[in-house]
Amino acid sequence: MSDGYTVEIDQLRRHASNLDALRERFAAVKAASAHISQDDQAYGLLCGWISGVLEGRHRKQDELIAYVEENLGLAATSLRDSADAYEELDAGVVDTMGAIENDLGEGGTR
Repeated sequence: MSDGYTVEIDQLRRHASNLDALRERFAAVKAASAHISQDDQAYGLLCGWISGVLEGRHRKQDELIAYVEENLGLAATSLRDSADAYEELDAGVVDTMGAIENDLGEGGTR
């Protein structure tokens, strides 16, 4: 039994793409929330105070959304970097094993 592990490189890349899609959804939420502004006329005379309440919450929400959006982007980039590193490592192992196989085929003259 092996003590190692297997990494599915394509699965890492798919997960990174899923994180990008989620990040885009956060960007859409942020864009939609940008339409909330302190406009006392937006809710009429009786409910004009609502815009002030929403504006204060809107600023904090924008900060949180930007934070999550940035972290999703960082995680996706890290997953892609990891997939690239595993792919390079696998290619190196294939090359090394091929060289060993060639040496054995030639009588191990190396």
